[in-house]
Amino acid sequence: MDLNAVRLFVATVQAGSLSKASDELDVPIATISRQIKLLEQSLNIQLFDRHKTGVKPTAQGQLFYEQVYLNIDNLLHTERNLQSDKQALGGVLRISTTIAADHIWEMVLAFQQRFPDVQVYCQATERVVDLVADGIDVAFRSGDLHTENVIAMPMMQFSGAWVASRAFTQKFGEPKTPQDLLNFPCASFGRLGQKSIAFAWQNQQGKNQSLDVPCMFLSNDNSAIIHLAKTGRALCFISEYTAKELIEQGEVVPILAAYPSSASYTTYALYLPHRHQSAVVKAFIGFLKENRETDLE
Repeated sequence: MDLNAVRLFVATVQAGSLSKASDELDVPIATISRQIKLLEQSLNIQLFDRHKTGVKPTAQGQLFYEQVYLNIDNLLHTERNLQSDKQALGGVLRISTTIAADHIWEMVLAFQQRFPDVQVYCQATERVVDLVADGIDVAFRSGDLHTENVIAMPMMQFSGAWVASRAFTQKFGEPKTPQDLLNFPCASFGRLGQKSIAFAWQNQQGKNQSLDVPCMFLSNDNSAIIHLAKTGRALCFISEYTAKELIEQGEVVPILAAYPSSASYTTYALYLPHRHQSAVVKAFIGFLKENRETDLE
């Protein structure tokens, strides 16, 4: 059981919402949400009921809280003492991500919180990376991995979600079905020459359906799409991790929540099978193994 995840759980119960816990601890909402999800998986119980106004512990969550909240500070203090030698770890970690990789950057920042003397260099690019030629320790990629002589460790699955600002929905309304997307300006992640995206979902009978959605704006830069969403320029299809964080912050509202995307993508950590990895790389790979989603094998 990850004691830091327990600490975040206790703080969320006491704060009453992920956003308030994030403000009090100065930890990103996405990190808190992911750690609580992993804690739920390790305990095999649901800890919270999620509501628009915040979160409330389930009966099992309340019981778990009552059993741990008095002892968590002492346990964390003991763990810090035992890990004091590890905390002295320092050096440079060289990683490569795609341009829109908020979910990975959050994990890297969490690693730096544990090891503050580690400096991270991040190469953000869409091209295929050569770990040796580019001098990269760990690369994060989805899709065609080009994994010859490389270890590919599955980290997490993600899909997309439609969002828009309240100002947009008040002015233009919102789609009730996926087919209605054709009547709205849409924006999404995309590449040069791409004119539309394929949106896939399951109907009420459990059958997969898809729709080719023309987009007035496509970009390989997630921040550009987020800007359009926040400023009310379009309905935007962004990663579910980013969508959850923006919804929690009140920046956007979910669109077509009854039609969640059925397409998912797995992000892999790619690294070379060196016998003599640096202490920083070993620590980072170990951290990734601790924090990756557990049901991807």
